[in-house]
Amino acid sequence: MTTTEFTTKTGNKISFFNIQEKECAVCQDIFLPKHPIAVYCDKKECNTHAYKRLNRPERESKVTCNICKKEYIPRSLNNVGHCGSMSCLYEYKKRKNNEYKKRVGKVYQKKNHIKKYGLTIEQYEQMEKYQNYSCKICGIHKDKNGKDKSGVAKSLSIDHDHETGQIRGLLCHSCNIGLGGFKDDPSSLENAIKYLEGSKNSKIYILEKNIPKKNSE
Repeated sequence: MTTTEFTTKTGNKISFFNIQEKECAVCQDIFLPKHPIAVYCDKKECNTHAYKRLNRPERESKVTCNICKKEYIPRSLNNVGHCGSMSCLYEYKKRKNNEYKKRVGKVYQKKNHIKKYGLTIEQYEQMEKYQNYSCKICGIHKDKNGKDKSGVAKSLSIDHDHETGQIRGLLCHSCNIGLGGFKDDPSSLENAIKYLEGSKNSKIYILEKNIPKKNSE
């Protein structure tokens, strides 16, 4: 196994194993590539050709925008799905994100959701099943949980004690935000319950003398 070492423009040294000489795709000269996937030599004209090849469309004919259905000339090979409109760009990215989520599935989302708590996907799914796939406080089903920007229902949040780190259960978005607003303080929650129950029939703030009367002529 042979090792080839190169020095970058910033002075860093990089090494590749089993680098072999190859023929340049433009000038057909034999050269030693500085990267295993390189196909062009270091000549200026070859690099210019590579830049044009990667950044300009092969055809100057118009294509149809997938969003607004208007015809346009793409600026590059990558600009073939939508025109330059910001609204079309936003809608195009939104559709791509939805397609990605459907293709990957919720397994990846759950991995990203639970990794900081040290749980496995199996453990998280067991918690969901134990709670009947519903919030542990209000009982709302996970399919009716708050939605993200793409309109997909969010996973139930993992609620934990911020002092001990103990996991307490799975909550919907609203209940999780509510506990955070009360800073997990039981006394504040008890006061909130008393406040709600005691103010149902209260008329302290709606006395007639506090309501301005219209001047009758």
